[in-house]
Amino acid sequence: MIGTTLGHYHIETLVREGGMGDIYRAVDAETGNVAAVKVLRPSLAADRVFLQRFRREVRALKEVQHPNVVQILDVGSEEGVHYYAMEFLEQSLADLLRAGPLEPRRAAQIAAAAARGLEAVHAAGICHRDVKPSNILLGSDGRAKVTDFGIARVTDATRMTQTGSIMGTPAYMAPEQVEEANVDGRADIYALGVVLYEMVVGRPPFDGKTPLDILRKHRFSLPEPPKSFNPRVPGTLSHLIEGMLAKSPSRRPSSMAMVAAALEHIEQNLAGELPDRPRGPSELTSTELGERFERSVARVARWSKRIIFIAAGLVLAYVGWRVVAYLRLRPADYLAEAKAFEAADEARAIGAYEALLKRFADAPEAAVARERLEVLRENERRRRAAAPALHIGPPDHSAALRAQTAYIHLRRAEEQAKAGEIEHARRIYRMIREHYADTPWGARADQRLQELDRTAPEPKAPAPKAGTTTTPKAEP
Repeated sequence: MIGTTLGHYHIETLVREGGMGDIYRAVDAETGNVAAVKVLRPSLAADRVFLQRFRREVRALKEVQHPNVVQILDVGSEEGVHYYAMEFLEQSLADLLRAGPLEPRRAAQIAAAAARGLEAVHAAGICHRDVKPSNILLGSDGRAKVTDFGIARVTDATRMTQTGSIMGTPAYMAPEQVEEANVDGRADIYALGVVLYEMVVGRPPFDGKTPLDILRKHRFSLPEPPKSFNPRVPGTLSHLIEGMLAKSPSRRPSSMAMVAAALEHIEQNLAGELPDRPRGPSELTSTELGERFERSVARVARWSKRIIFIAAGLVLAYVGWRVVAYLRLRPADYLAEAKAFEAADEARAIGAYEALLKRFADAPEAAVARERLEVLRENERRRRAAAPALHIGPPDHSAALRAQTAYIHLRRAEEQAKAGEIEHARRIYRMIREHYADTPWGARADQRLQELDRTAPEPKAPAPKAGTTTTPKAEP
């Protein structure tokens, strides 16, 4: 490919090899400007679906005009070779990181610029999906620019992805990129968090022997805080990185604009500048506030641990004291305690004698304990025999049933009395008074019978028939 011409670009040297294609340094024959030309691999160029998607996304990227996005100059194909040209920048962030981690302020500055570029890309409806140090280029003025949208995806209704394949770099892939084909801009937030972690620590948060090991750690392992590796990292920057590396997309910052604003504020504070007004002598920067908050949390954690340890020590001391007191008890102690209980609580005395026999069955005091147990148990049996038997069982419903029956008869007698059947009512009242005297309605029937006797005397007996003789009753 070196020495050939694609369109009006003369290929000079190979700059970098990538998974989607190789990038060459080329010169525009028409203008003489240096450009970077990316040539797709033949295997991808032969895929009509991928090629169609690639052309559509490059056309969308050409519309993104932002100082932190590498400008797409041209796109075309020649004799089956598909390529696109972009502005040429020699140094990448990966080259810069070979010398070791960056100062926190410089790292925040580069990440803020990359976040602004990705914000513009997201606004155009494009998700990068492969944010990594080699895809963040640095201009001669130190400005960072995002490049290489070879596997980017237009977030519209015509999405197309390769089924059965994982697209991206394992060390910088968001957890959802491993399991889902449809990801959004929050995956780029995660990847930028990994890049920022590497900038301040010197390595990515997860590594492994195989790509699968790395992907598994991205999915299930929590990263160590950057501040634990580099104490110079401000607490606010460390917390922001941890938030960007949240496993769930919903727990990350909601947009790249929010990430960019936070990084710019951190970078300005590290530079000793505030965007709104000068800081007074008694005011603290967000970094100082974050560090003070961390110290307070650490102090609370230390005191909480001390209180827990003290409480645990007291509990252990109490348990140990009880155990020692138990082990020091002798048969005479049990016997004295049981005799003291006999006057007030024989049940506790029986328990003390039984404990003595259980623990010191062969001691001389055990014979005394057996004798006293026999006496106390005999006393308990006599009390139970003398106590009246208690009926424990279901309640007796016969009284309630008799009262209900008496009430029904009383109602019937009342109805007969109202109907003028006084004699019939009297007979019912008498029956209630005789057979249901133990119910409240027996007294009521007796009262009603007396009222009837006062208001309506009993009818006279009928005259005897002719031919019969009557014997007069003797006077009392």
